[in-house]
Amino acid sequence: MKITCVIGTLGGGGAERVMTYLCGGLAARGHEVTLLTLDNSVPDFYSLDPQVKRVRLDIPSFKPGLFGPLVRLWQLMGAVRRTQPDVVISFMTVSVLAACFLLRVPYIYADHLDVRFLSYSLKWRVLRNFLLGRAFRVAVLSERDRKFIALYHAKWKPVVIYNPALPAPKGFFPRPDFLEEGKKYVLAVGRLVKQKGFDRLLEAWRRVCDDFPDWRLCIIGAGEEEAELKGLAETLDVQYSVQFVPPVQGLEGVYRHVQLYAMSSRAEGFPMVLLEAMSFGLPVVSFNCTGPDVIVRDGEDGFLVKQNYTDRLASKMAELMRDEEKRARFGQNAQDVCKRFSLNKYLDAYETLCKDAVK
Repeated sequence: MKITCVIGTLGGGGAERVMTYLCGGLAARGHEVTLLTLDNSVPDFYSLDPQVKRVRLDIPSFKPGLFGPLVRLWQLMGAVRRTQPDVVISFMTVSVLAACFLLRVPYIYADHLDVRFLSYSLKWRVLRNFLLGRAFRVAVLSERDRKFIALYHAKWKPVVIYNPALPAPKGFFPRPDFLEEGKKYVLAVGRLVKQKGFDRLLEAWRRVCDDFPDWRLCIIGAGEEEAELKGLAETLDVQYSVQFVPPVQGLEGVYRHVQLYAMSSRAEGFPMVLLEAMSFGLPVVSFNCTGPDVIVRDGEDGFLVKQNYTDRLASKMAELMRDEEKRARFGQNAQDVCKRFSLNKYLDAYETLCKDAVK
């Protein structure tokens, strides 16, 4: 089959990383795969399998003016037409679906966020509902999202496809320079935005840090709330035990040299960073939101905590921080994530959808 995949960029993010797995995996199975990216101003954070043809476009958003949207639609139609696809898979890029609809190319749309928290203008919502109602399938990341869509948007024909977890690579990875020697670490990774809830993580850390002077909290990421979060760390007087680190290319060395992963998100899809951390054998403490509620087995490979209860988040972190044996047991169990959400299962699901769409 000729499969065209579409995403905004290959900049940092879980959806972008999964797109590289999908394109490379389908190409390895003998399909002719082309990846269209729409915003050429964002540098790649992830590499792409050389078997995949890459087409970089420079049409990141609608053009202003009366004819701007039509110009962009014409450009998208031309880009899709040139790939001569049997089917199109779009990750979180609704605008290209209009081009597929007009070209009469079957398409599959995948959302990588909790759909209950997405907001659009009325005009865009009407267009989105129309286009997704004509998709072959809409792939979502949780059974909760599928039920929500089935209730309010039955024509979208939702299907659950969980993100894949890849086994951790073997071998030695040196300790990154920003991790202090002789210290143990709680790790958190993500964009520094409200959704990720790092403000709540800092509040929880305030409750435990004095009892664990040999531990540090490491937050890796960048975003619009960076200055605010650093200010909050100073207000809480925890700045001495918290490290803010810019995004890191390849976290293997970090995972190998930290002891615990914490997720404080207010909303998630099916977080790749959580899958990756667990594949490296890290126990987890997370707020109970969509994604972690399926990935983490409470009391077996981590702890799930009711949303907004920062005191409970703190107590569960402390429980694992003081108990090395429990951390080791949870970490060993965590590696089962690679069997539960294998790459082969993920590729099988999309390959089947593509074949059915072409039929």
